[in-house]
Amino acid sequence: MIEFLIIWFLGNDIIDSGLRFSTAEECFAEAQNSGSDLNSINIVPPKFTCIPLAKGEEFKIYRSNLNSRFPF
Repeated sequence: MIEFLIIWFLGNDIIDSGLRFSTAEECFAEAQNSGSDLNSINIVPPKFTCIPLAKGEEFKIYRSNLNSRFPF
């Protein structure tokens, strides 16, 4: 079984939203709604994508850039 995960792109960093959905449409709609909410308070939303994952699997990031402010 597959689920879809929203990931956000902030500069060169990738953030796992932790939000998983049963369909790509739900994932995309939620990401767009979150972006609209941020726009409504004058915050430019980050870019996003929805990626398919096997249900229950962890999202792992492999990076060569070790200068990230985030711990992954």
